[in-house]
Amino acid sequence: MLRIGQTVADVSLKTTVGEFGVHEYFRGSWGLLVCYVADFSAVCTNELSQLVKDFHEFESRGVKILAMSCDSINSHTKWIEDIKKVSGLKYEEEFPFPIVSDRNRMVSLYLNVLDAKCMDDDGIPLPCRAAFVLAPDMTIQLIHFYPQAIGRNFNEIFRTIDALQLTFKFSNDLYTPCGWKPVTDCLISSKIPKDEIEKKFPTTTVIELPSGKDYMRIVSKIEVNRKYEK
Repeated sequence: MLRIGQTVADVSLKTTVGEFGVHEYFRGSWGLLVCYVADFSAVCTNELSQLVKDFHEFESRGVKILAMSCDSINSHTKWIEDIKKVSGLKYEEEFPFPIVSDRNRMVSLYLNVLDAKCMDDDGIPLPCRAAFVLAPDMTIQLIHFYPQAIGRNFNEIFRTIDALQLTFKFSNDLYTPCGWKPVTDCLISSKIPKDEIEKKFPTTTVIELPSGKDYMRIVSKIEVNRKYEK
């Protein structure tokens, strides 16, 4: 079972743009690995079309995209034409990210993404709608699983990537609260000693709680954004 903070294995991949390893493709960048159910299906086509439309949003965040299913390279190549049509990408334009062919399910087994009930025509399990966000050091920072019938929410993935990049910037001294957005105040780690809080985040407000503990430490979005831009 993969865990948050675990280094992803350097698995060899067969893709629509050739063969390479996971680390070779993602190293030094943030990464989004998207597993989907099958080629030539409505929700999957809709999802990958949205990824094409959002590609520059991911690129602006330093995120590389990799998609994967258990269909063949030949199938992927033909399906890409449909995705281009739905996304509005011109036929002659280059498709912006590779698609992995995991015919033997070895990568899917490693990622533990095979659905318990969703099968192909031969009764072999297919992947669920899984998403993994990787940090530049190849550690897993986010794992999302969706069932076959439910399209995923890329806005939540954007929000999470923004939050991850913010917390990495502050070496995890900074946390983001429930429903965080870039215009929201943040929380300070309770691991930071009191005398250091004023030095690092002078506008921090510590809420007095019935327990007497001082873990609710709120820092204004203005200070966070000012420090983040430096």
